[in-house]
Amino acid sequence: MIFKGYKIRVRCIDWEQESYLGAYWNFVSKHIGYTNLIGLGMNWSEDYLYFDYLLGVIDDEDTLEKLKQIDFKRTKYKVKYLEVELPELKEWKSFKGKEANLRMIYEKDIDCNNMYYDYELEYIDGKGNIEIKIHYIKQ
Repeated sequence: MIFKGYKIRVRCIDWEQESYLGAYWNFVSKHIGYTNLIGLGMNWSEDYLYFDYLLGVIDDEDTLEKLKQIDFKRTKYKVKYLEVELPELKEWKSFKGKEANLRMIYEKDIDCNNMYYDYELEYIDGKGNIEIKIHYIKQ
């Protein structure tokens, strides 16, 4: 499975990534909508203070073409286009909830402070709903 999208580097101290990523989602979704747009978190730094986050698609060339037409040069986002091979979805665990409860989902359900994972996929519908798929690292 290949994820195609635009990467930004995100700092995650005291959950500040919530507002930064929310703004990134809002900017991109204003151009192409929420339909078929997926967030991918990966490449955490050794101290877990930074990670890469991509907005993009899996198997959706139409949405990808719309995404490629966005002019990021006049924004605060320093993006880089990437294609990432991901593990098959049957190996991921899914969590659903409300965007307003995002922190609780990550801390309580996903257990992000104790469980290690290498990828996260976020599906947001623009109506307050979120689905997060986590690929845990087998230890």
